[in-house]
Amino acid sequence: MSDELPGGYAGRILRVDMSSGESWIQTITPEECREYIGAVGFGTKILWDEVPGNVRWSDPENRLILASGPLAGTPIWGTGSLTVITKGALTNGATVTNAQGFFGANLKFSGYDAIVLQGQSSKWVYLYIEDDTVELRDASHIVGLDTWEMQDTLQQEYGMPGHMMSVYGIGPAGENLVKWAVIEGDYGHVASKNGCGAVMGSKKLKCVAIARGSKGIRVHDTAGLFQAADMISHELMNDPATVNLYRYGTLGGVYGGSSMGTVPTKNYTTNLYPEPDRLEEMAPQNIRDLFPHRGHQCSSCGMKGHCHMVIVPRGERKGTIIDEPEYEGLSGCGPQLGCVDPVDVSWLNTQVDKAGVDVNEFGWVIGWVMECYEKGYFTREQLGGVEATWGNAEAANQLLQMIANREGFGDILANGVRDAAKEVGGEAAECAIYIEKGASPRGHDHRARWSEMLDATLGSAGTIETGPLVKPEEFGISPQINPFDPDMVGYVTAVMLGRRHFEDSLGTCQFTTRTYLELVCRALNAVTGWNYTKEEALDFGKKCSALMRVFNLRGGVGLDVEKPSERYWSTPIDGPAAGQSAKENWETMANAYYQTLGYDRETGKPFPETLRRLGLDDIISDIWGEEEAKVTN
Repeated sequence: MSDELPGGYAGRILRVDMSSGESWIQTITPEECREYIGAVGFGTKILWDEVPGNVRWSDPENRLILASGPLAGTPIWGTGSLTVITKGALTNGATVTNAQGFFGANLKFSGYDAIVLQGQSSKWVYLYIEDDTVELRDASHIVGLDTWEMQDTLQQEYGMPGHMMSVYGIGPAGENLVKWAVIEGDYGHVASKNGCGAVMGSKKLKCVAIARGSKGIRVHDTAGLFQAADMISHELMNDPATVNLYRYGTLGGVYGGSSMGTVPTKNYTTNLYPEPDRLEEMAPQNIRDLFPHRGHQCSSCGMKGHCHMVIVPRGERKGTIIDEPEYEGLSGCGPQLGCVDPVDVSWLNTQVDKAGVDVNEFGWVIGWVMECYEKGYFTREQLGGVEATWGNAEAANQLLQMIANREGFGDILANGVRDAAKEVGGEAAECAIYIEKGASPRGHDHRARWSEMLDATLGSAGTIETGPLVKPEEFGISPQINPFDPDMVGYVTAVMLGRRHFEDSLGTCQFTTRTYLELVCRALNAVTGWNYTKEEALDFGKKCSALMRVFNLRGGVGLDVEKPSERYWSTPIDGPAAGQSAKENWETMANAYYQTLGYDRETGKPFPETLRRLGLDDIISDIWGEEEAKVTN
């Protein structure tokens, strides 16, 4: 086999020891590129090999991996992707979370495929990267700044405005180890799941500032790559399933989802939009027409409807620049809190990004507080004088600042819904929406979307793993399934598991590859010179998922916490999903999921034959013992 690296790879992983301040290069072989692809593949392997089960998320021995993939920096739309892999704070288990912007492209242009951070600094520092210059530098002047101020300060300091430098790091929440803190950069791009920002804070790393490097990216078949890029973009612009995504991003999710009962409203106390006569204000074109736009997208992206910077059009904050929310920002800061004014919702979403917390968990935390305040379980005095009434965006922001700085009752809320509910106890705890393992649901009412409830609860990545179905007909599955058919929900969720991990390993945005997986593989093959198939892609993703699952089991995250809270799987009393009970159908869904994946329902382990099929023979003895490892097919 040739020693030459495939196209799309720098062949170098940058290793940084935060304790000693030393950095070095780990080289990657062509065989490793093919086996592990990129971000999620390399990241899960590093977690398994280097982070023992008894290591907690905040320990110096934990690894924080910032990585991209072989399509980063190429003409495929949305190839500035950053994927963060670590042991996360909410579950103390495996975490995969993705952000867009320019970091991934800058990483490749500087000559690296990934950054692995280990150890713990004795003082606050930031990591500066410009080609071969790699230095941990004093961060005392940016500690305490929010994520936008942090980027402004460093870009001005180095004279690198705009997209000449990507700065991804933590706000006050991450510095104070809020367990649902995020890593945010490029003004509004967020790696948000499972407290990865708290992990960065535990290492006393404020941010990574990476200049747009000078190194090129080698491509195997340039003409073939441009052809694949054109085919993918044509599909996105013209397919009825994605044309609105192309035009508006996920901006229409609240407006469209309300008719299906999938929008979380007032902490699941209802399945109906708070003020139905104002729903039209959330129509995507109406939101677009309301706000003056300033532009701002991601590397190589032609999607018109994403990642805009906008200006507050009215009120006391008129003229303020904010970022236009995606769906989860609209829902978490909107109907989940009883807020219906697009201006208030958009402004609040930006405050969440600046403070550096996950907007989904923010919605569950503040919605829980507002419900408990309404019912008298929490008092105004207990909340530090905040009048936490439904729809009160200013009160939500006051609570946000208390959380980010761990002040007063915010110190309890900073640990997430699950831990806060268990600490408070009583009737208040019965209102909380969470997964028992500690992870946050995504920003939908999953009582009308059982597949995502099952996915988030049984998944091993600290968030959903399968996600929305994308072209399942490629694999013989109808794109329209009954969302309340438990057997089919479990089966399809398992069959389609893997695609997201594959895409996150490529360095692409999942919105810009929301087309036939065969086309995505064609782009990968043009860059690398391989002959990768869509079937291999799903198997690769399942391999990553299986490795995360056994990593979690080794660390004590087992089947006993694979369960929704009572409010999370409660039965809606109104709306389109009224009377549909996920709880009553849970075992049927879970059994179908486990059986289809080839996992043992009693222990949660992938069966030995499953591990062999996925190419994980070398870990069978760790999971099932030496005798089973000797068995051959």
